[in-house]
Amino acid sequence: MALDEREGRSKTRELTRKLIRWAVLGIGILVVTAALGSLALHTYGAHRLEKARAEFHARWGHLTQITPPSPVPDHENGARWLLAGGRAIVCTVEDRRFYGQLSNRPAAGWTDRERSRAQWILHEQQNALEILLRSGTVETFYLGTDDVRASYEDLDFSSILMGLRLLMLEARLAWSEGRTSDCLAALDAVGRAADGLMQTPIVMTSTIGSAATRWIARAAADFVSDPCIDVGTVEGISAALPSEDPVHWGNITLAVSVAEIAGEGLRYIDDSHDPSMGWSIPFWISNHYLLEDLFVAEILERWGLQLELGQEPAARWSSSAAHEIWDAPSWPPWLALGGTYTPNLLSVRAREQAASTELQQTKLAIALRLASPDGLGPEACATLSGWGPTALTGEPITCLYDEERGLIVIGIPGAVETLRAHVSVESQAAAFPPIEIPIGRSGPGCGKPALLTGFRNEGGE
Repeated sequence: MALDEREGRSKTRELTRKLIRWAVLGIGILVVTAALGSLALHTYGAHRLEKARAEFHARWGHLTQITPPSPVPDHENGARWLLAGGRAIVCTVEDRRFYGQLSNRPAAGWTDRERSRAQWILHEQQNALEILLRSGTVETFYLGTDDVRASYEDLDFSSILMGLRLLMLEARLAWSEGRTSDCLAALDAVGRAADGLMQTPIVMTSTIGSAATRWIARAAADFVSDPCIDVGTVEGISAALPSEDPVHWGNITLAVSVAEIAGEGLRYIDDSHDPSMGWSIPFWISNHYLLEDLFVAEILERWGLQLELGQEPAARWSSSAAHEIWDAPSWPPWLALGGTYTPNLLSVRAREQAASTELQQTKLAIALRLASPDGLGPEACATLSGWGPTALTGEPITCLYDEERGLIVIGIPGAVETLRAHVSVESQAAAFPPIEIPIGRSGPGCGKPALLTGFRNEGGE
């Protein structure tokens, strides 16, 4: 009996040792397999990322070669004046909302109550307005940073927006009151700011620059439609318009942003994400460095697709273009958690194209005005040449003579539908009203002397 017990214990110990050996061997095999798999995945990811970087730089690297303006004293920097003026505005949220909406509507359509309130706001903000107007009297506009990760708070975009809106309110009210010089001064400040904001390679500044371009283009279109406008004032309005193309600088801004990702990888994303958005799982994965290179390569490739698609007018994009590029279901399974990681900037691209298109429409109207200083005739549209397709629709702007109403009508067919297909915007922002210019030179007061021979104020002279 005792012998049997000893033999049983011996067999049990032997079986236990075998199980331990097999467990250790199995764990060892798993560890080695995991290590080899991780090494293979890391190697594959590194190769994929290097290829993505090379392809990006070969295709878009030229856009990232920009030189920021040389630093200048604050009093010679329009950005400093614009920020100071915006910060000097002291009004209620309701007033801000009111003049923000009113500044994009022709003053001729304001009610008496709206006009009185606009006059009161501008009177109350006179000190801020004087500071804002100084931004249009200097050549340089530099926010002092080219950090594409600069946040809304870092650059005080709220003050910039408030300042630009107040300037537009002043421009429209001044025009309606016959203060042409004041109107052009306000337009000039907005035009310079739009140029400077677009040339700052940060997505938010580029977006605000595009918006300001649309505001000033729309106001200028309203002004040049005045049958009594004189050539000098048309020239002043033309000089105040932004000289830069939103689409061109939008290309550069996006390319610079992608180049930052290509150079810094997840450190770029980690520094710029918002922790409140609940992206802890993708960051947990990335911080283990197993999928980092693959993840960054995916982002680079998709931003490259967006850049490529953005070269085409938005009218040619499929309605699901953004979803196909960015939505999580289209990501590889091992990276699906990162689908909410990166922004969809196709909507920004569409806005840039809209700004470029509306600016082109206004410049066409100005060209007609300057070509016929004594007033447009029914044949005015036939004199147009060299106006190519628009950035938004890919189709030319139309110019027609409405014989029944005696108007030259300059329109952008398909613009509204195109923008709404790719951007969630309010009705006012989505509108592309036609420019309607009366034939001839007639109307109350058209025989009065010209109010101003306008020009863009250079260097404060």
